Amino acid sequence: MTKGSLVQPLFEGDLDIVGDVHGEIGALESLLGELGYDSSGHHPDGRRLVFVGDLTDRGPDSPAVVRLVAELVASGRAQCILGNHELNLLMEYEKPENGWFVGDESRGNGREVAADESTRDFVIDFFGSLPMALERPGLRVVHACWNDEAIEQVRPHSDAAGLYRDHQSRIGQELSGRGELDRIGINLVFQNENPVRMITSGPEERAAEKHFAGGKWRQEQRVRWWEGPASEPVCVFGHYSMPVDEPHEFGSAFCVDYGVGRRAKERTEVGDDGPFVTTRLAALRWPEREMVFDDGAS
Repeated sequence: MTKGSLVQPLFEGDLDIVGDVHGEIGALESLLGELGYDSSGHHPDGRRLVFVGDLTDRGPDSPAVVRLVAELVASGRAQCILGNHELNLLMEYEKPENGWFVGDESRGNGREVAADESTRDFVIDFFGSLPMALERPGLRVVHACWNDEAIEQVRPHSDAAGLYRDHQSRIGQELSGRGELDRIGINLVFQNENPVRMITSGPEERAAEKHFAGGKWRQEQRVRWWEGPASEPVCVFGHYSMPVDEPHEFGSAFCVDYGVGRRAKERTEVGDDGPFVTTRLAALRWPEREMVFDDGAS
């Protein structure tokens, strides 16, 4: 698949911007039905789809999600951007949730469809072609954080994984001139000064207490960057897996991640057929500014 700029034009017209899917193919198919799309991704009103990334991991069938979204993108009926879970696969990082990609059942929940060799090749090719941000007058879409400086740093480039490596190397070389930093301080420098990381996983800060997140104990925490002063254009993002009962509109920012990535855990409590009450897959209808959910709730 052809690579383009890491910052690309966003579709014109009416959009449905879909949150992190995380391998939940059933939820995605249900959501598309609720939005009024047919099985080929056609909408009777000409609407089109935008995916904010994190298509894979945790849910039962990541390969099916990637193939469906890739087909929609190839047909011109969808756009998709790179999330941190896509980046992890491009970087060959072994994370607690991506064992499905290499058939390692020790990483995951043991109920995920494993990728065969052809699927792995297809996934890497598709992820390697994705931009990191989309923009049009009045509206921006990014996976985790729209940071003007980071966006301008990635804009001239087309290879997210290569750019990520270049900045990690640069930061490592520069650290020797920064004086004494503890391990947490070093981690924060790598997180906050690599533009690829900033855009796909957002800014972080030192946490007051050690806490368990993302499969390991951490002493860094995410910064709620969207709670700053409202400014235009509107930014739509995912990544933050917020509780379903929290607001997801923050002035000029919208989060579309309602935590469907936690559904695999919820299944252990309520069964495969639900009902799922703490996790949802959502889409923001634009310009209506309305959320639509995979279960039809509002």
